[in-house]
Amino acid sequence: MSLDDYKFVLSSLNHQKYGNVFQVALGGGEPLEHPEILEILNITRQFNIVPNFTTNGKNITQSIIDNIYGKVGAVAVSLNNMNDISNSKIKLLINGGIRTNIHYVIDRNNIKQAIQILKGDFNENLKRINALIFLTYKPSGRGNLENILVTNSVLNDFIELIDNSKASCNIGFDACFVPMLMRFTKTNIDFIDSCEVGFFSVYIDENLRVSPCSFSNNTNSYSLNEFDFYDIWLNKFDSFRTKVTNACIQECNAKNICKGCCHYFPEITTCFKN
Repeated sequence: MSLDDYKFVLSSLNHQKYGNVFQVALGGGEPLEHPEILEILNITRQFNIVPNFTTNGKNITQSIIDNIYGKVGAVAVSLNNMNDISNSKIKLLINGGIRTNIHYVIDRNNIKQAIQILKGDFNENLKRINALIFLTYKPSGRGNLENILVTNSVLNDFIELIDNSKASCNIGFDACFVPMLMRFTKTNIDFIDSCEVGFFSVYIDENLRVSPCSFSNNTNSYSLNEFDFYDIWLNKFDSFRTKVTNACIQECNAKNICKGCCHYFPEITTCFKN
């Protein structure tokens, strides 16, 4: 995305009546490969919006840390194997005073390691980490159905540990995992939403197309070059919000407020299927 387009996006998200958005999450691809990423962060702050970004960590340097200090809300480093943490430059971020999270993509192959995380086996690696967020693996892009989570004894063991995590940092989950939290854990369902896309958050791609979710694959997608953002948000997304109803046949205490499953990948919501 060009700087001019980025400024246009931020100005579109600032409304005289409804006010400004609070934060933006910059993703990719790899945000640190954008030649003007530092200027993007500066521009975001000029609009009184807090920028955050997710990175694989490979391009982190001391110079970048010096330049982003005090500008970002947090930086998240993506991992799917805790043994890679020593090569992720996380220590550089932490030592540079950057609030640092880990985004751990959880799938059928690493679920046992995720259990180890909750048991506290990686606490030495998690020192000074702000939070570890478990992201649900999705069969998108290079992903495939063979690696999605399935209901079995291993997943059940993982879920049972959530209420009694021994991890030394805060833990959290993406919206895709929230239905399982609502049904199987002691999480207070009054304080979480099963999926915020199109309700509390929005995705805008490099072509200025606005979608409820980054995994929507251009369905329910509208161009900022054709429509005003608040027309998209208040009117165009109305049909999406109406369509996202709870089709779950299970009975649980979250039945009335859970949206049932991921609208785009229903197969990843294990409690919806079983």
